[in-house]
Amino acid sequence: MFFQDNNTNTNTAEYISSVAYKSIENIFTSIVSQMPYIVAGLIVLIVFWIIGRIAKKIFLSTSKRTKMDLRLRILFSRLLGLLVFVIGFFAALTVIIPNFTFGNLIAGLGFSSFIVGFATKDILNNLFSGILILWEQPFKIGDYVFVEDNEGEVEHIGIRATNLKMVDGEKILIPNSIMYSTALIIRAAGDARRMKVSVNVDYQSKVEQSKEKLLEALGKIEGVLEDPSPSIYVTNLAAEGINLTVYFWINPELSSPLKLFDEASTVINRTLRNSGVKLFPQKPLLLEEITLSKKDKKNKDDFI
Repeated sequence: MFFQDNNTNTNTAEYISSVAYKSIENIFTSIVSQMPYIVAGLIVLIVFWIIGRIAKKIFLSTSKRTKMDLRLRILFSRLLGLLVFVIGFFAALTVIIPNFTFGNLIAGLGFSSFIVGFATKDILNNLFSGILILWEQPFKIGDYVFVEDNEGEVEHIGIRATNLKMVDGEKILIPNSIMYSTALIIRAAGDARRMKVSVNVDYQSKVEQSKEKLLEALGKIEGVLEDPSPSIYVTNLAAEGINLTVYFWINPELSSPLKLFDEASTVINRTLRNSGVKLFPQKPLLLEEITLSKKDKKNKDDFI
């Protein structure tokens, strides 16, 4: 009985070894028989890779004559090279595996492609929005933009997001899908910025005298532009008092808007109180800004 079990185990081991050997032999034989197809497929892939690199260089050189953004040119050239390489990859597969077809690939993707597309929906949305922003260029680096509850100077426009530097020095990264689909207020770089301070004074106040003193005080503030010059208007006669609106212009590239508004508000408050003018009622000062292009400075009254 013991010898019979030994013989059975020996036969089983020999059978397993034989099957394993034949399997390895078949795999090796299959690889050898497929070697010409594999080599041909690799050659096809290398050829398409070279074609892709040439296509990238041709696109980059020819697109220099256009006004297309450099980042878009680089992105499109890479996408072009990738497209050529992917075509070459599938062409190589058809050479290595003759039974392979694009129909098999599409059938294999099926539900998995839907899952991947749904998972990357936000990424693709930001990507396409970034491409459209770089293509249309609604704003440029250095422009000051207001988007939703955020505002700041554009520091970088990427494919996925846009970087803004706020007046307090903080930086914020906003997805391009928001930058493209949300209403924006854009102030071009280099344009003078008009700032407005509104204040209510008592009806017993001497308005003309108050205006003169305020204009004199504003003219002494470093950073307030002389051209366009500051101006003051009575904008409302209400139960709260006489509404005086003070306008002055600054160069945001040379001065901090937040700092100048603080200084101007302090000067306005001090000047009126020193003149015996009562602020009525006690309410916060209001801030508003608009942009004046350099070519429009002569027509500044149109903005008032």
